[in-house]
Amino acid sequence: MRKHLVLAATAAALGAGLLAAPSAQAGTDGMNPHTTVLGGPFLGWNANHHASNIKGASATGHEGPLDNGRVMVDGWLRDSVKGDGHAACVQIHAKYADGGTRDEWVYTSSADGKSIGPGGGYTFASSVRTIWVREGIGNGGHCTRMAGGVYTIYPR
Repeated sequence: MRKHLVLAATAAALGAGLLAAPSAQAGTDGMNPHTTVLGGPFLGWNANHHASNIKGASATGHEGPLDNGRVMVDGWLRDSVKGDGHAACVQIHAKYADGGTRDEWVYTSSADGKSIGPGGGYTFASSVRTIWVREGIGNGGHCTRMAGGVYTIYPR
C-alpha cells in the first residue's frame, strides 16, 4: 500500500512539474515542425541517396524558418547496420554571412535511432547562409569515417 502511495505522489509531483516547466520546444519558440511539415514551410531532407551517405548510417529530417527568423534543423539518426562494430553519426555544418561556422554532431549505436537536436532540433541564427549534412560511422562516441560528400539542406 505504501509503495502505491509513493508512486502516486511521485506521478502527481512529476505531472505538476511538467505543467509548470517551460516548453521542451522552447528552442524553437514553441513551434513543433513535426506538426507543420506537410502544410507548413518545413522541407524534408534525407542524407541517403546522395554523396553524404555512408553504409551504416541513416539520417533524415526537416529544415525551415521559424517565426523569429532563425532556421531550424531537426531529424532522426539511426545505425542502419547492426553487428558491424560501428555506430552511426551525422555532422550538421552551418556557414554564416560573416564567414563563421558551426558544427553539430549526433552519434548513436541504436537501430531504433536518436533524435537530432535537443528539445526538437537545432536552431541557427538568421544570418546562416548554408547548412549541409554528412553521415559517418565510428566507435567510442567519435566519428572515425565520414561520407565522401555533403548534402546541402539549406537553402534549397
